[in-house]
Amino acid sequence: MCGIAGIYRKDGIEPRHELALESALSALRSRGPNAEGRYQNPQITLGHRRLAIIDPEQGAQPWIDPDSGVVLVYNGEIYNFKELRSALQERNHHFKSESDTEVLMQAYLEWGFACVQRLRGIFAFSILDPRHNQLWLVRDRLGVKPLYYQQQTGGLSFASNVAALHKASSESPRWHKAALSHYLMTVRTNLGRQTLFQDIYTLLPGEELRLQLSTGAYHVQRYWELPMVPEKEKDAPDFEDTAQEIRQQFLQTAKEQLISDVPLGAFLSGGIDSSILCAAIQEAEPSKLETLSIGYDQANYNEWEAMEIAAEHGKLEWRKVIAHETDFSSDWLRLIDNKGLPLSTPNEVPIWRLAQAFSQSLTVAMTGEGADEIFGGYAGPTYCALDYDRSLGLYGGIDKAALIRGYGTEKFPNRRAHFLKVNSWIKGPQLERDFTGLFADGSNPLAEVHQHYDAHFEKSKELTTFDAYLHLHAHINLEGLLNRLDSSTMLASVEGRVPFTDHRIAEKLFKLPDSFKMGLSQNLKIESLQNINSFEIIQNGQLETKRLLRAAFHDKVSPTILNRKKVSFPVPFIEWFQSFLFAPYHEAIRSSPTLRSLLSEEKILELIKPETPTDAIQAWPLMNIALTEQQWNVT
Repeated sequence: MCGIAGIYRKDGIEPRHELALESALSALRSRGPNAEGRYQNPQITLGHRRLAIIDPEQGAQPWIDPDSGVVLVYNGEIYNFKELRSALQERNHHFKSESDTEVLMQAYLEWGFACVQRLRGIFAFSILDPRHNQLWLVRDRLGVKPLYYQQQTGGLSFASNVAALHKASSESPRWHKAALSHYLMTVRTNLGRQTLFQDIYTLLPGEELRLQLSTGAYHVQRYWELPMVPEKEKDAPDFEDTAQEIRQQFLQTAKEQLISDVPLGAFLSGGIDSSILCAAIQEAEPSKLETLSIGYDQANYNEWEAMEIAAEHGKLEWRKVIAHETDFSSDWLRLIDNKGLPLSTPNEVPIWRLAQAFSQSLTVAMTGEGADEIFGGYAGPTYCALDYDRSLGLYGGIDKAALIRGYGTEKFPNRRAHFLKVNSWIKGPQLERDFTGLFADGSNPLAEVHQHYDAHFEKSKELTTFDAYLHLHAHINLEGLLNRLDSSTMLASVEGRVPFTDHRIAEKLFKLPDSFKMGLSQNLKIESLQNINSFEIIQNGQLETKRLLRAAFHDKVSPTILNRKKVSFPVPFIEWFQSFLFAPYHEAIRSSPTLRSLLSEEKILELIKPETPTDAIQAWPLMNIALTEQQWNVT
C-alpha cells in the first residue's frame, strides 16, 4: 500500500514542477514510509511512496519495463497476482521479483487496457506508455483506494490524496459552491467527480482516465459498475442455497486477501460484520488472530461488552484501545492536514487512533467496512424507500398521519426529494433559507446537487425504489466510508483491507431480490402496517437487515452479536460540543471568512447553540469548513 503522484505538462517539465512533485510526495509520507522513488521524462514526472507489504526487498517503484519503457506507479494490492503470474508465465513472461507490482506491469504489457478486467483487488495506479504517448489512470471497482486529479493550464496533476495536490499547487484552493452545498447537506466531500475545490476531481470507483501526452486531451470513462436489474428480471434462487453460496464465496474472498509478507490482524467491533470476518480469517488460517477495538470510557460510547463477547466466542487475541477526549481536537486537525479535505464524520478520529495503536505491532488491518452497503444494513436510510412507494398508494398505501409523523409531510415530488429528506444533515430548504451567500450572485448551486441525484434516479428508474436507494448508498455512502477508512489508516501507515467489497460478491448481491437484503420479521406484511411509517417499524424491532449475511453465518457468530441492534461507531461529539468544544469552535465558525460570506452572524448564533443536540449536528460540517479553510488557506 502506497502513495502515488504525478505532474504532466504539455510544454515540458520545468524545475518548479520537480519541486512541486517533491512537495506532493512529502504530503504522502505516511502512506509510504519505507521508500521513495521518482521517474521523469520531458513531459511528465512521477513519484511513489512505498509501504512495503508484498516482496519488501524487490518491489520498489516506479517500476520500469526495460524493453518497452512503460512506467508504473501503483497503490494497492492485487489479490490474485499469483494466479495472473502463472497465466503470464504460460505466455512466456519472465519475472525477477515476487511482487504484485511486476505482475500488474506484465499484465498491462500482455493485455493492455483490458488487464484491469482481470484484476481482483484494491488499487489506484498510473501507467505511462511511451509507445503510445499515453498516460493511464485507474481506480478500483468499489473505490477502496483513492485517486484525485487536478486540471491546470497546459497540464494535469494527480495524487493519492488532495493534500498532495494542494502542496504541489502554486495557488490557494478555492471552494466549489455546488460541492460545498452538497457537503453541508450530506457531509460528503465530493459531488460526483467534483471535489470541494475547483479544478480538483476524483476518479470515481470503477473509472479510468486516458490522457494523450502530445495534445493534453483526456477523457474519463467507466470500466465497471454495479449491475442494475429490475426486480422482475432478477434471479429467484432458493434463499438457503444462496446463503450457502455466499458463505463459501466470502470465505474464499477472505482467504485470498490474507496475502502479506508483514504482520496482519483485524479491527474488531461489537457488530456482526467484523465477527463474521474474523471467523472467516480463522477458518482460512487456524491460528490466534490478533484484533484491536476502540471506544471511549464514557457510558453509551463504547461497545466493550459486545466486543469481549465477540472475542471470546471467536477465540481471538483481543486488545482494547481507549480514546480520550483530550486528543480529539488535535487529531481532528491532523486528519484535515493529512487529507486536504474536511472530515466526513466524527468517527474518523477514533479510526485513526485505532490504526495508530494497531501500527505498533501490525501493518495490515482486515476490516468489516462495506457489508452494510452491499448486504443491506442501513435500515432507516434505505428501508424508508417503501414509505415513498406507499405514499403513492403502493403496498396497500400508508396513513397520512404516519407520513407526517415521520417526515412532516404526506407528499414527495419524486424519489430524489424523499431520499434527500431522509439522508441530509442540513435539508435543502434550510440551506436556501439560511445560507443565502451560496445564492448571492444569482447562481443556484443546489440545482447542481439536485441534477446529480436526478441523474442517478433516472438511470435507476426501472429498479424498485428500495433497490435504487441501495445503489445510491453503494455509490455515495460506500465511497465516503472507504475514503474515511483509507485516510485514517494510511495516516498511521496501516493498510486497510475490506473483503465485503469484493466486486464478485457485490455483483451477485445486486442481482438478487430485495427481500434477500431486508425484510419484515415474524411473517409480517407491509400491507398490514398502514398506520406506521418505516422509522416506527424499525423502532419496533420489526425489520431484519442483512438477511442473507445473517443466514450465511448464523453458526459462526455469537447469538448475542447476531441479534444485536446496529450501533454506528459512537463518538460523544454532541456532549463535547455542549461542553469543552463549544467555545473554541464557535469562535472558529464566527471568524471564518467563508462562513461569514454564507451566513449572517445572527444566523450563525441562531444555528449554533450548545444546549441543542441538533445544533451540534449542524455545527459539525461548519466546523470542518472553518478548520479546512484555516489549514489550507481556502478562498
